[in-house]
Amino acid sequence: MKTISATIFNTRVTPNIGIFMYVKIRSDGAIGIARGSEGEAEIAIGYGEAHMIAAALEKLAQTARSYKQTYKKTTDIGAGNRIDFERSEDGVVTIIGDGQRYICSESEVRELAKMLQKLPPIETKPASDYVDKMPRRGDFCISVRNNQDSLTMTLPEAALVRTAIAASLNGRYYEEHITMSERVVSVLRSSNLKWSISSDSNAVKFTAYEVETLLNGFNNAILDVIMDNVKSLGSDDIADIRVKSHIQRMEQDTAKALEEYKNAGNVVRELTKRTKKILGTSMDADMRVQEFVKMCQFVHKSVDPKFRDPLFKLFSTVFVPG
Repeated sequence: MKTISATIFNTRVTPNIGIFMYVKIRSDGAIGIARGSEGEAEIAIGYGEAHMIAAALEKLAQTARSYKQTYKKTTDIGAGNRIDFERSEDGVVTIIGDGQRYICSESEVRELAKMLQKLPPIETKPASDYVDKMPRRGDFCISVRNNQDSLTMTLPEAALVRTAIAASLNGRYYEEHITMSERVVSVLRSSNLKWSISSDSNAVKFTAYEVETLLNGFNNAILDVIMDNVKSLGSDDIADIRVKSHIQRMEQDTAKALEEYKNAGNVVRELTKRTKKILGTSMDADMRVQEFVKMCQFVHKSVDPKFRDPLFKLFSTVFVPG
């Protein structure tokens, strides 16, 4: 009889290790998420959005069925304004945003959520320490400051500087000079790490780690001024009459300022429409800011320069409380 000897080898099952997404804090202070990518070929979010993305990813990983969710960004970081999450019934997760598409397993998604939750802190000041509303002085109602430097702005200037800063984020160098009532406000990004806002020989400087908070500060300050104005119109029985009076003033004074302008009709309709949205009683607060910024952008881009000053002067009258 033959003896059959058997040798039993100790075996170890190798866990299914995924190719995880990377997470980085970029030089502009934003967060980049990607895999197998270089440079700007990644999904970009604001530093303050990381915990919200992490929460969305955790929900995605915990869902045992097909699932779709769209996250709308709260900043202008990246090439798009939304991130789409999709989970198929077999557990495969797809993350789409900023022109990028990543296929992940459930374990990869959980790990990405953990990485976003433990980001190292970035030292920045609160938004109110950079930009804030101030008691009205003439048309000036917004204050911008950092360290010992400061300058004041009108509400339309603040909207256009906010637009310039948002435009400067996706680049290495940026320069713009915004002229209003013979005053020039300049926005300069001299490198990846340095920004300055200057006017009348005063300059306020910011670093890449501060600029996202600066941008949020402009949004908050513009919102505070507009909401103070909305509140000043009251909530009593004749509040609607006061709102209609403001809208009518915008319509009539715009037509008067543009009576020699061949495209006056289009401009009057555009500004009146947006004024109704900004001052309307049912409008969401953030939407009021977006409408006001778009209103200033429209005049800055599409109106003959010689007619801009009276319109921006009118904005400071209609949207800033006395």
